[in-house]
Amino acid sequence: MDSKKLDNIKEDMKAKQIEVIKAAVKMTYEILEDMEKKKNIIQNQIKLLRHDLFDLKDGRIDRILERQEINEEDMKAISVLFVEKVNPQAPSATVVSPWYVDYNMKVIQDGQTLEAKVNNSITKTHASGTYKLKNGVIRYL
Repeated sequence: MDSKKLDNIKEDMKAKQIEVIKAAVKMTYEILEDMEKKKNIIQNQIKLLRHDLFDLKDGRIDRILERQEINEEDMKAISVLFVEKVNPQAPSATVVSPWYVDYNMKVIQDGQTLEAKVNNSITKTHASGTYKLKNGVIRYL
């Protein structure tokens, strides 16, 4: 074999190696980008659910309702809690104490819908506590 043919073979091999390496890097970046998008979506959903928990603990159903109105699609996709004001035409919270404004609260638990009329006061009083999850983990709110 002459040296020119050998150099061409080496160049072809090197070009193939570079092509494989660049394809691997590009595909890895594509997968990372996709995972980052999914991670951001999940982190946002976690944030929304945590806000629900903190607002229940603080007795702020009004904040949950506001968040559900602003992020309706996101909240419908992840939340088990649905809130609506019982009488939206009632006097505003500045006239009536916001602690005693009534809300309908629906919770979907194990395929069943639980529903009750609640207010911020009763929510603040009774949301805190110890909760044992199905997997045995104990959570405190």
